[in-house]
Amino acid sequence: MTGASLKYLIKEGFRNTWTNRMMSIASICVLMSCLVLIGSASMIFLNIDSLLARIEEENVIMVYIADGTPEDQIVQMDADIKACGNILSTEFVSKETAWAQQLETMEEAQAKFFTEISTDIPLPDAYKVTVENLDQFDDTVTKLKALNNIDTIRENKNLAQKLVAIRQGITVIALVIISVLFLISLFIISNTIKLTVYSRRLEISIMKSVGATNSFVRLPFVVEGIILGITSGIISLGLVWGVYELAITQFKDLIDSLGLKALQFIDYALPMLGAFVAIGIISGVGGSLITMRKYLNKEGSEISGV
Repeated sequence: MTGASLKYLIKEGFRNTWTNRMMSIASICVLMSCLVLIGSASMIFLNIDSLLARIEEENVIMVYIADGTPEDQIVQMDADIKACGNILSTEFVSKETAWAQQLETMEEAQAKFFTEISTDIPLPDAYKVTVENLDQFDDTVTKLKALNNIDTIRENKNLAQKLVAIRQGITVIALVIISVLFLISLFIISNTIKLTVYSRRLEISIMKSVGATNSFVRLPFVVEGIILGITSGIISLGLVWGVYELAITQFKDLIDSLGLKALQFIDYALPMLGAFVAIGIISGVGGSLITMRKYLNKEGSEISGV
């Protein structure tokens, strides 16, 4: 195919998009609906994932140090804990600090009683350890227990397991919803393009009769699919952005009262635009190729009889 032919076919794709603008608008609206649903679902799942990440950060392991451990070994334990791997952060909590925090939670009379009855602090020094990956929670706890100068370890294994299960469940649900919506988009775009092809079946038959190759016939429809996909992707991003900001504004008081913080859409705008345009192009081009293959395989036998 020469450069002149390619340029002509691309222009034909743009011309056909405008000529069949009602079909084009229908295709864009259908694809936009699916993309808006995909984008809205994605932002919901991203916010849930962010919330789970914050909860995971609170799911710490308290490593209590045995009494009588020398100061230098207590300091060395920070490096030993980090060497276990899967450690996001460590924080040393002295027994004096822990005891002062404990007294603050008591009533005044109760706190006064405990401070007067004895000057000894009934708490050990400890390290507050935050794990990086909850999937490796059990393995990390096992390694921590094997360290020297450990008195006891306090951890919430059940919460960790529940968080891992919730995260995996959300991931599966998100993938299923996005996959289903993508397949629906591909199906509807394919059928919309099928109507366009059917309305131009005589033109296709004539082109095939005079020796046009399948690629020559197919390319304008592929260009139409790309145009529809890019247009749908850009408009859909704007709609999702608007809906998301509106929802954040409407539920701002509720979000603040729960101590939550919604994600900023601007941080995900470019990746989402890329995903939308990619899905739009794949749906548009895929729908065109699927539909055209069906007609071209007939080699004009059915459509030429019109």
